[in-house]
Amino acid sequence: MKYFAAGCVFWGLVISGLFLLRSRSRLHAMTIENMDAGKKGFVVFAAGIVIAACILPMGLSPVWNGQIPDHRNQYEVMAESILNGHLYMDYGEIDKQLLEMENPYDYERRSQLGVNYPWDHAFFNGHYYMYFGVVPVFLIFLPYRVITGASLTTYHATQIFVLCFIIGVFTLFYVLAKRFFPRITLIMYVLLASSFSVVSVWYSIEAPALYCTANTAGLCMEIWSIVFFVKAVWGRETFKKSILYAFFGSMFGALAFGCRPPVALANLLVLPMLAEFLRNYPIVQHSKKKESAGQRIVMLCAAAMPYVAVGLLLMMYNYMRFQNPFEFGQSYQLTLADQSSYGSIWSRFDLIGIWNGILWNFISYVPLKHEFPYLSFNGALVNFPIMCFAVIGLMNEEVRKALKENKIWSFTIVLSAMPIIITVADLLWSPELNERYRMDIYWLMGLLCYVIIGFCYMNKTEGSKKKFSCIMSYLAVMTLFACFLLYLVPNDSNITEYNPMVLEIVGRVLRMGY
Repeated sequence: MKYFAAGCVFWGLVISGLFLLRSRSRLHAMTIENMDAGKKGFVVFAAGIVIAACILPMGLSPVWNGQIPDHRNQYEVMAESILNGHLYMDYGEIDKQLLEMENPYDYERRSQLGVNYPWDHAFFNGHYYMYFGVVPVFLIFLPYRVITGASLTTYHATQIFVLCFIIGVFTLFYVLAKRFFPRITLIMYVLLASSFSVVSVWYSIEAPALYCTANTAGLCMEIWSIVFFVKAVWGRETFKKSILYAFFGSMFGALAFGCRPPVALANLLVLPMLAEFLRNYPIVQHSKKKESAGQRIVMLCAAAMPYVAVGLLLMMYNYMRFQNPFEFGQSYQLTLADQSSYGSIWSRFDLIGIWNGILWNFISYVPLKHEFPYLSFNGALVNFPIMCFAVIGLMNEEVRKALKENKIWSFTIVLSAMPIIITVADLLWSPELNERYRMDIYWLMGLLCYVIIGFCYMNKTEGSKKKFSCIMSYLAVMTLFACFLLYLVPNDSNITEYNPMVLEIVGRVLRMGY
């Protein structure tokens, strides 16, 4: 009876929400123009709900919340190592068999010998190292350790990065809307920002520590990098203020390389934005302008300096550990795969394998299961069909024309290519793809979809805009529900795999006791 009652409450709220989103609702008449205190409060409230829904469940599984740390506390150990004056991770005496092995990266041989070693670390010249990006250590773990005297449990760092990422998504979507499609409805903006935020980080909710700490740190750096670059290029600011925005964009973009390099490849988006910036603010200028050509060149170089400074620091960090400025430790992992034998990137360049990997990453399909929650991990476009709207929208000639007229066409083309480029990078640098790696691309696909939806909305007739806003709002709600179901799939020691009774209870509530 209690499951029936809980189910009635849940579905009653869902049906009420869907009724409020009907096409005749006043919600589809309010735009983001003239954001008064009420509208701003609604946005802040919605963002707060999304943030709470994402970060609060992260502590549910003992495997990820620090109760069973195993190898997932590497950021904490790395902070201690730096405070102790070295870059290797000190776990005491190293197994002599590992030191004597001809190839310590051979998993089967390690298993045969019964070698004792910490899982998923880099091992080089008799020391263990962390191959995950070190930037989160300096941004969060070290300051926390120095200020409080205690180590920060890793999943809390993921919570911080997710919080900042979601705020970044809401900020970026608002900045883009104000500049390019200011008549977009408030409800569509909020629901699209909410759904694409959750799509981007839902995997980190179920498995927050270590792996997703790196992922979400990279996402956080990149989303804020794009926020600042968009304000620099399309913010209609003075040259000096645009340069200041570009400096912060460069800083966050550079830091992403020290979090998760595949995510940081999104810095390629800077190229079309730089080209547009130079068209708006030419180096050779008229005498009426305040800055001389030389001054503008110096300021542009200054804006790019974070890339140089952070790049040099990361290369120095890598060289001090592996005697190679371009080696992050990927080749020396102690995992299932022997990546030391992979050779150069070009030696792994298999066109057939890459093509199959791209197809798998975007359109693979696993049939529905008979057991709740019924879903499996499919390709990105199958998991979240709303993403397909980007392709559909780009086929519209009016939309393409609007993108070109607003000088955002080249940015959109590069943005469209980025998920494929990052997928190829993941294929070349990793033994295999999995659902967690799609975090590298979901946020880019969501950003592209949002831009296309915005321009599609602006090209609709006044009579069809409400209906379009209604449809997109419903799709956003369906996307959020899909994220919820995917979160419930028993996987990667998440709460439903660790405690199957949780899945049974949720399933019975949604089925109203049946």
